This record gives sequence, C-alpha cells and structure tokens, in this order.
Amino acid sequence: MKAPDDITTLAGVVGAVGTPDFSTQFLVALGMLCGARLSSAFSFGGREPPRALFAAGDCRGVPDFARAASLAYARHHWRQDRAARLVVAAPRDSVVVIRTRAADIADPVYRNACYERGGIAERLSILSAGPRPLMANGYRTVSDGASRPGDVACVERFAPVLMAALTRHVDLSARPPGDGTLSDTAGILMAADVRLSAREAEVAAGLILGRTQEEISVQSGLSLGSVITYRRRAYCKLGVMDKRELVAAYRQLSALRLI
Repeated sequence: MKAPDDITTLAGVVGAVGTPDFSTQFLVALGMLCGARLSSAFSFGGREPPRALFAAGDCRGVPDFARAASLAYARHHWRQDRAARLVVAAPRDSVVVIRTRAADIADPVYRNACYERGGIAERLSILSAGPRPLMANGYRTVSDGASRPGDVACVERFAPVLMAALTRHVDLSARPPGDGTLSDTAGILMAADVRLSAREAEVAAGLILGRTQEEISVQSGLSLGSVITYRRRAYCKLGVMDKRELVAAYRQLSALRLI
C-alpha cells in the first residue's frame, strides 16, 4: 500500500465535518491508512449501551451488513468487546489503536453477527477517551488478509486528528434547532392538531434533534423498519416531505407555543 499523504488523507474528513458525507470520507481515510472496507463509530456513556454514530461500506453478497452489524453490536454485543471496556476506562484525552481479529472473539453469536457473516477478518479500533468516549473502527475482509504492522502505524499516526474530527462532527450533528430534550420536542409535536401518536412524535423528535434513523432504532428499541414507518406517518400528518421541512415545521410550532 502506498504511504498516505497527510493532506490527501485528512482533507476529505476535515472538509466533511458536520455534513452527511462525513461517514463516507472517514471510510475513505481508513481505506487509505489500513485498507479498511467498512467503518463504524460509536459513542459510549458509562454502563449505557453505546450510541451508533454511523456505519459505512459494503460487503459483497451481504447488503447493508455494516449497518446491521453496528446495530447488533450496540444492542447485544458491546459488553463482550474488550475495546468497549478500554475506551470507558482509558485515561482522559488518550487516543489508542487496538486490533481485534475475528478469531479472538469467543462468543460465536457475536463473532458471526459482526464479523463472519460479512466476511470480516479483523477490526482496527481507534479509542478516544474523555467526557464522551468515542470508538471508530475500520474493518478488513478475509479476502484482504491481515493488516501489516505498517498499517497499524499509519492509523496511529493519524488517529488524534481523525478522532478530533469525529468529536467535532458529533458535536455539530447533535446540535438541535432548539434547546429542548427529546421528550420536550416530542411534546411540542404532539400538541399540534394533527394527532401524532407517541411513537410518531418520538421518531420525528429524534430526527429534529439530529439523530439518524439507525440511532433512533438503537435508542428506542424499535426495528429500523418501524422507525421508517413512524417517520413516514409523521411526515404525512405534519404535511412535510423531508427533514428540512420537518425542522421548519417544528420551529413554527415552537414559535406558536411561545405566543
């Protein structure tokens, strides 16, 4: 693999901070550094399940594997992951890189759901400790073979900047159009004279607060299909076509509430 150039590797990631293209650019960077075919990222909060931030990349013959594996990890398998324990317990402001092979995972259900089913051979994880611990992962497939020592060194070299970009991206993406909580936002939506159900309001509120459908699925315990159904129903009842119109409608409802 050709040695990555600093500017080429980082420009796409830094330029995409706060945009929907960030996960794609993050994967591009990890691909240049260690040959990763897929990537994922999670934020951790003590003993609570991690929040799935994004999943990117494709596995041949297994559609949507990255997303499905990330949700399975966040819902069921994170407690069995050594990296998850390390990122929560690591010294503040430390950034470390660890390698996990599929063969290292003892639990066959975890190993199959998050590795073998997608032909994943190993994962390189960047752990960033702090007030909000973050973990970003790059995955190599069986056909790619094992990573080389030089690949790990490349990831370690760029890890602090990559995780700083991820932290900033999370901050920007989580910034809501208002300053309400999920329950407050859902309450404002339900007060509108359109008869939103509690679930429809919850899903719409999550979108307004900057969460993805995958994150809402993980945090609410709903399947992704159910989240999509509730989103469509909420959009129809509110008379909006997309998230931009949803946010605009919410701002109008919030303003009317203050009058």
